[in-house]
Amino acid sequence: MNKKYSMWLHKLSLPENIKIKMLERFGSYKNIYDAKAEDYRQFGFEDKQIQKIEQSKGILEELSKMIKVYEDQKIHIVDILNKNYPCCLKQIIDPPIILFVKGDLSYLNRPSLGIVGSRKCSEYGFESTYKLSAELAEQGIVVISGMAYGIDEAAHKGALKTGYTIAVMGTGINICYPSQNQKIYDLIPQQGCLISEYFLDTPPLPFQFPRRNRIISGMSMGILVVEADIKSGSLITANLALEHNRDVFAVPGNINSKLSSGTNELIKNGARCVTKIEDIMEEFPPYIQAQIEDFKNNTPKNNDCKLAQDESIVYAYLSQSPINLNELFKDTKLPYEIVYPSLIKLEIKGLIKRLPGERYVRV
Repeated sequence: MNKKYSMWLHKLSLPENIKIKMLERFGSYKNIYDAKAEDYRQFGFEDKQIQKIEQSKGILEELSKMIKVYEDQKIHIVDILNKNYPCCLKQIIDPPIILFVKGDLSYLNRPSLGIVGSRKCSEYGFESTYKLSAELAEQGIVVISGMAYGIDEAAHKGALKTGYTIAVMGTGINICYPSQNQKIYDLIPQQGCLISEYFLDTPPLPFQFPRRNRIISGMSMGILVVEADIKSGSLITANLALEHNRDVFAVPGNINSKLSSGTNELIKNGARCVTKIEDIMEEFPPYIQAQIEDFKNNTPKNNDCKLAQDESIVYAYLSQSPINLNELFKDTKLPYEIVYPSLIKLEIKGLIKRLPGERYVRV
């Protein structure tokens, strides 16, 4: 069973670029596992490293059981030699050996654009992202983001309205983080996929999210940054995109807003200024344009505004005057498990808008 050997290499505590070189040198996962101390020494490992590698070889049975858990949960284990592994991601210097994927594998190699930005975004940033994301997805582009609050959330919601999206997670794929995005987490595998390089039950640790950003950049044809201050992690993603030879786009913002200091600086330094999707689309080469056209006809049309019973009840209590979430619970007398998912669905359908302070209003 080859999967247990690829899982073993993925779990091995070595830099990703070293694992890739090992795979090139030894030819297969099993060959790396079966190699002797002298083989590792000739590769360049020191005795302490070799000892750690040898000690790690006692976990195959544990990995076989782990693989069964993934299969039972319908989570794909896509290694870097698998035909479904994202071709663009292979081009970076440190791609993960394995991606764990929940959803349709075909989206991993479709034309895609990464969208990143501030977690504490303004209403302008959220609305701009939602609109651009929806329009890009409608054109057949898969929108990739990190499922965080703010700009990531807006990117996924916009894409879910008209097309497909991919969420790259900084946790195990079975953990929704932040938990408030549970409804998006549930919807994405139906119109795209969730992916992670981390094993199941991996909690949200700070260092994992910058690592996650290299996957967003590596999988994308370009990165669009919306609202990021000068020290934002989103600018790290933009710099990664440049290292990966990807296009960098930025939405301009208020010159007096700290949230826009990073994006405006990106534009000053040569990032493409985006005020409409044509600013992005025209940057793609002809062969990408052809791919987009091929996929465009297969995008779902989610503009059907037929509402489920719960959605209709919640929608009836909304108007052009903003209402707070707590007031909505009180007025509808419905539990959180009904009200909040209904709000998410209504927002994705473009019927309502979320305002700062957990307030909602009809569009």
